[in-house]
Amino acid sequence: MSVKMKLGLLVFGTIGSMLLEFVSCKTVHIVGDQLGWNIPTQQTFYDDWAKKKAFVVGDQLVFQYHPGLNTVVMVNKEDYEHCSTRNVLHTYFKGNSSVTLEKVGDYYFFSSVGKHCEAGMKLHVTVTNPLKSSQ
Repeated sequence: MSVKMKLGLLVFGTIGSMLLEFVSCKTVHIVGDQLGWNIPTQQTFYDDWAKKKAFVVGDQLVFQYHPGLNTVVMVNKEDYEHCSTRNVLHTYFKGNSSVTLEKVGDYYFFSSVGKHCEAGMKLHVTVTNPLKSSQ
């Protein structure tokens, strides 16, 4: 094999590996950043936080909270809008809960403790396809 061919294969392999790494790279989002998963001072805090982020399939949301003081429930849009636990899809209560965003679409979360949801402790994220969001 010629030196040019070997060099070409090396460059091609390197570029391919870099693209594969880029496509498989996922982001871990600490919900609320420094505030974590707590009652915010502004009711729109978590909406504002999510608007500054891009969420793609495979990303993780990490809800940081103390067990016994808070929960995270995943619900449908209607229950989210009414802070209702009528149709809970999943409940997290052990603290520092991690949720992998496995498919494209909307995800809805809130705290089911007391009136935390009504106080703004709720999060809606829209997840996109990583290939389409990077174009």
